[in-house]
Amino acid sequence: MKSLRARLFAATLAALALTLALTIAIGAVLTRRQVDRSQAATVSRLADNLALQRRQSVNYKQQDQVVGGVRIVIRPRAFFTGVVPDVSRSSNGETDYGGEPQLYSYRTLPHLGLLMLRPSSLRSAAWRPFLVDLLLAALAGAAIAAGFSFLLARSIARPIRRVADATRAVAAGELHQPLPDEGSTELASLARAFNQMAEQLADSREAERDFLLSVSHELKTPLTAIRGYAEGLADGAFGAEEAARTIGVEAVRLERLVRDLLDLARMNRSEFSVRREPVDLAQLARETVARHESSARRFGVTLRVEGDESWVEADHERLLQVASNLVENALRETPRGGTVTVGARGPTLFVSDTGPGIPEADLGRAFERFYLYDKIGKDRPVGSGLGLAIVKQLATAMESEVRVESDSRGTTFSVQLRPEPRGVDHLEVGAAQTSERV
Repeated sequence: MKSLRARLFAATLAALALTLALTIAIGAVLTRRQVDRSQAATVSRLADNLALQRRQSVNYKQQDQVVGGVRIVIRPRAFFTGVVPDVSRSSNGETDYGGEPQLYSYRTLPHLGLLMLRPSSLRSAAWRPFLVDLLLAALAGAAIAAGFSFLLARSIARPIRRVADATRAVAAGELHQPLPDEGSTELASLARAFNQMAEQLADSREAERDFLLSVSHELKTPLTAIRGYAEGLADGAFGAEEAARTIGVEAVRLERLVRDLLDLARMNRSEFSVRREPVDLAQLARETVARHESSARRFGVTLRVEGDESWVEADHERLLQVASNLVENALRETPRGGTVTVGARGPTLFVSDTGPGIPEADLGRAFERFYLYDKIGKDRPVGSGLGLAIVKQLATAMESEVRVESDSRGTTFSVQLRPEPRGVDHLEVGAAQTSERV
């Protein structure tokens, strides 16, 4: 299969060659016509000059001679009957004389006629040098045209080849530099369109990767709770009813996370779905503590709940994810014998610990992925460095604000939520949520 550059070169060169051929053909015809006219004019001019000389001469006689390829015939007019149209009038044109086609010029003299003849065959010899010059000019033009065709084909094919190479690199997941915005308007537009597509694709891949990492991280939380209660049930630390209830709740949460992954596959989404419902922050704090009691005992950390009933408008499951991630982060930082508190102050959910705190220089980047993971709490492999980033993402999705305060006595994360509108029957809502979770 021929390359685009070869096809462009061949097509452009063929078009130029056809144009040159037509130009040469038309030029040859016009040149020959002009040479014929020039020769006829020359013969006519010679005839006029000779006729004038003969008229001015007192004695002139009949003659038939060839001078410089031109035949001069002076005879009585009747001699030229059938050779020229009218022997009584001067004329120019073509005729047959001596069995050969001739260019002629006929002039009348007193009682005689003057006929000058030039063989028509001499016209080819006259215009042949012009034809040779035309062919040489055509060859030179063809060489120049070939050079321009090659440059034009390369200038068009090179940007397209760059796009093809970059496309293969993007398909292979390799990094590549943005294509240069150069060339004709169409080629520059193609490069810009490809750069935009590659940038959007990279952003989409990054968003999908982040989302998958976040969901994978969140899958660990209910699995940890299920494992902890299963182990506690085996050790006799929990009753069968309590363990079954907790494992059932965590299984529901696992189901929702898997549903998020299915939504991502079906709808090409790269974010968590969030709904709005009344949520009691005090009840949510108790659920969070119950979820992580097993891990807290293993680490020798006390988990406690603080605060009274406080209703906000949020997504219960997502807010539970936020609280669980904050508790995991606090358990990671709090030393043995310390305390982690989960509570509510009005529409604010908070998680505080008695750990060493976060350096002031790192507070501004506390919610960046993996930032704090490599700096603190390495002795306890709890979490994966994504927890705080997910907290920020979920808080933003619920139109709330998350803050962090820290000093040498510990760290407090707080989530400022939207208060629930008045007029909702909290008892019915709370009973419905409890029934759903059980």
